[in-house]
Amino acid sequence: MNLTPIEYFNQELDALPSIHKNSGGGNARNASGLLYENLIKRTCNQLGLDAKKNDYVKTEEVNGYSLKNLQVDWHIYKNNVMRYLVESKTYLDACYLKRATLDFIELDQSPDVPDNVEYAIFAGQNACGDAPFVYYQHLFKKFTGKDMKIFFLHPNHKRSSSRPIYKEEFRGLFNIDNMVYNEFINWLN
Repeated sequence: MNLTPIEYFNQELDALPSIHKNSGGGNARNASGLLYENLIKRTCNQLGLDAKKNDYVKTEEVNGYSLKNLQVDWHIYKNNVMRYLVESKTYLDACYLKRATLDFIELDQSPDVPDNVEYAIFAGQNACGDAPFVYYQHLFKKFTGKDMKIFFLHPNHKRSSSRPIYKEEFRGLFNIDNMVYNEFINWLN
């Protein structure tokens, strides 16, 4: 039986309490991050896109130096051409947003990244304050002239450490908002 990407997500989400109980918090945190990464990969597969991990590109050269370790979680290709760069987070806080923004700016300046690539953060919950949320989107636009799309799969619930994803009693807070998920699919098309 083939499950849809959302059905896989729900199945993996339902397994988190057991992972936390039997394997500890570190394994549960890792599994919760993989929920979102796997959803991106499976969605891309369903759409006929090739989502690649560890797809390193080089930075632009600065004073004779260039690094060859630049990447985000998913580099997504359509017809063998890089089209989308997506960072995935269980929750997006200010420091994760800052890092993703700076990585995206470097990627946009990379000679290995086509000029028409689009950028997005795909996250479960928002844990970012209003000021950094707006600031880093404007910073990205200032340096690239592009918009950075941010998708929150659970937009009605701000992240709270007292309501963790691996606790069964909070499972309902982590249902996927189909409107947001469909926005992500439309963005990829």
